[in-house]
Amino acid sequence: MTTSTLLRQITLATFALTACTRICSAASPADLSVPSVPAAQPSLKLDIKLDMIAGLPVVDDVYLNGQGPYRFLLDTGSQTNQVDASLAKKLGIAVTRQVEQATPTGFTKVSAGTVHTVALGAASVAATVDQDFIFLPGDGLHQLDPTIRGILGQQFLSHFNYTLDFKHHRLTFGDDTATGEAVKFRKVYGCMAVTTDLGELLLDSGTQKLFLFAATNPASASNSNVTTANGRAAVSSKRAPSLSVAGKKYYPEEMLVREVAEAPTVGLLPATLFHAIHVSNTEGTIILNPGE
Repeated sequence: MTTSTLLRQITLATFALTACTRICSAASPADLSVPSVPAAQPSLKLDIKLDMIAGLPVVDDVYLNGQGPYRFLLDTGSQTNQVDASLAKKLGIAVTRQVEQATPTGFTKVSAGTVHTVALGAASVAATVDQDFIFLPGDGLHQLDPTIRGILGQQFLSHFNYTLDFKHHRLTFGDDTATGEAVKFRKVYGCMAVTTDLGELLLDSGTQKLFLFAATNPASASNSNVTTANGRAAVSSKRAPSLSVAGKKYYPEEMLVREVAEAPTVGLLPATLFHAIHVSNTEGTIILNPGE
């Protein structure tokens, strides 16, 4: 096994009921082969059915190095792609590095490797652009659904313009019909951060709940546990405040709070708070609830 320089990926991976939350990698984009300016493919036209499992978007027809199809979670809040370690072994994906993965319960080392071709149906990244995959133990994914074999993150999604329609269960690549106010996003370790009245939040399709990385007053919240990549972590749960994006108010029902040192933003904004999101990686913008 060859090992490259350890990368520190800050990851909060909760698989408690409907929660499945990550903080993006703290490694540099160059280390993880994430283009600083994505080579989006605006000419691609493709409509794919979404399954919503525990409120999270899941797709079939994922192919790794031409082998598949497999079922994967779509996660706009994850910089890297991730794959069930047992599937990586079956497909002969070699370990090329060790990644130090951090969760609220501590650090653990996990393996990672390179996949040369990644495709979701007819949507594929050029063979000249290798994709990194972190190897996950299947336990967390299988708690969500035993048929899910991995996660497609921004390393894949950032190459396309697309609409995630949670209400109608559709993923549309190359949608040029979306209308509404385009909100600029900032790339934070490859992920999309948007400005809100609560501060800058990562737009995350891998969580159903607003998540703030902050200390909380125990008297004002109830405590619960979530399962992370290397153990249980205590979080506080409380009624969420309203939040504003580009002058429009939205009303999440619940908020999870946990202090996370050196977090790159103040928290995570659940993409499913909106009935749909349109992402233009070409323009660096998002339309929330297109058509309204």
